[in-house]
Amino acid sequence: MERYRGATVVDPLTKVENLFCIGETIRYVCDVAGDLGATRRSYHFSPIYEEPTSARTQIHAEGFDPEWVELYERKEFRRHDPIPERTLRHGAMLTWGEARQMGTNTKEHEDYFEASSKFGLIYGVGLPLFGPNNRDAYASFDWGRPIEEVPPEHVSMIKALARAAQMRVCNLLDQDNGEARLSEREAEVLQWLAHGKSRTDIATILDLSPDTVKTYITRIYDKLEARDRIAAVVKGLRLRLIYL
Repeated sequence: MERYRGATVVDPLTKVENLFCIGETIRYVCDVAGDLGATRRSYHFSPIYEEPTSARTQIHAEGFDPEWVELYERKEFRRHDPIPERTLRHGAMLTWGEARQMGTNTKEHEDYFEASSKFGLIYGVGLPLFGPNNRDAYASFDWGRPIEEVPPEHVSMIKALARAAQMRVCNLLDQDNGEARLSEREAEVLQWLAHGKSRTDIATILDLSPDTVKTYITRIYDKLEARDRIAAVVKGLRLRLIYL
């Protein structure tokens, strides 16, 4: 048996197949990757047929500098990141360095790479995740050292687990009943959640108390049968309850 984050499990792949929340599934992969030494982990889930760096892509990131996360959330900056698209086109794990050399880089691409280097984002890898009905995603993992120095069994586990998680996320989306209605204010709150705003941020933006925003978020989760922000936003986008 393996031990991850203090919980004894027989098989992480079996566990991921039995999770019932999109956000929990994504976080579990990132948690296991962290236990296997990846200091930075991210999962990028895009709506069908959209680019992996579109404004509507939902990103769960762990271990990254908060300033980098804030910068990457800016859609005008994120869209110049060529790594996810090149990794998906390549169809297999690709180091960030290899992705940089895969195509002709524009000035904006080079500016992106220069900015990422300043934050120490040098040795990571990108992993393409393919799902049914064109539901594709991208994940990245960074050990802070060349991938050749990472135990191969750790890399293999993360690759297998991330791919299993993508299939599970797609299955959970297919299980949704596809029906939900939000009030105008609930949709507004969800819209800001999709932009990565915290409860306190939303309270300030909408001139509401944090407790009132918390109540709206609880209602949104109930109506969308979601347990967390990622699941609520993904379903809200799929049902066209919000637009980015």
